[in-house]
Amino acid sequence: NGMDDQNYQHVFKPIIQKVMDVFRPGAIVLQCGADSLSGDRLCSVTGGCFNLTLDGHAECVRFVKSFGVPLLVLGGGGYTVRNVARCWVNETAVLLDKEIDDNIPQSCKYLRYFVPNFK
Repeated sequence: NGMDDQNYQHVFKPIIQKVMDVFRPGAIVLQCGADSLSGDRLCSVTGGCFNLTLDGHAECVRFVKSFGVPLLVLGGGGYTVRNVARCWVNETAVLLDKEIDDNIPQSCKYLRYFVPNFK
C-alpha cells in the first residue's frame, strides 16, 4: 500500500540527476522528512500515501551525497517518534559513512520504543 522504496527510487533518482545536470548547484539543502516512512501516523491518516523503509529513505540521502556537493541536511516531518529517531540516526550514519550496531542496550530507558524487534 502506498509508494514503496523501489517505486520512490524510480522517480527520485532520475529527477535529482536531471536537477544536478541542468542546474549544477554549488550546494544542496536536503530536507529529510520522516513522514514518508512506513507506519507514520500522517500516512495512516491520509490513506497510506508512502510506505518507505529506513533503508529506502536513507538511499535518497546516499544518492544526493554521491554528487560530492556541499550538503546541508535538515530534519523534517514525522509523526511517529520512533520512526523519526531511527530515520535521523540512520541518515546521520549514512552522511558520516558509519555503520550502526543494531543491538540496543537493555539499560536504555527508551527500549520500549524499539519493539517488536528491539533494533
